[in-house]
Amino acid sequence: MADPQCHGLSETCRKGAGKRTTMPVEAKPAVVSEVAPIPTAPCGACKFLRRKCVSGCIFAPHFGSDQGAAKFAAVHKVFGASNVSKLLLHIPMNRRHDAVVTISYEAQARLSDPIYGCVSTILSLQQQVN
Repeated sequence: MADPQCHGLSETCRKGAGKRTTMPVEAKPAVVSEVAPIPTAPCGACKFLRRKCVSGCIFAPHFGSDQGAAKFAAVHKVFGASNVSKLLLHIPMNRRHDAVVTISYEAQARLSDPIYGCVSTILSLQQQVN
């Protein structure tokens, strides 16, 4: 069995059976990036949940950083973030915006009228039509 070779990258190297010798660590030049990455503002949902907004965040296109936190607060209180994210994952990309608008509207209606939600608005509009 061949002895493992030390390439000078660690402080200790095995030599023979159980004997260690100290080797100097190679100095690597520090890599300095010329352009620092620009931190992006988290979406309103991640801002409300106090978490880091990742690049593939499902809420980012729909809950912007300016007023998205207030809209998402109602959605989170009524439906929960996990349920909404699962729901959005099952909806095609081209229909997600409509779903978010509908969910936001329903959440606002549920907060103002916990019993009927948006049904009270629909009934009111039907009475006006009649």
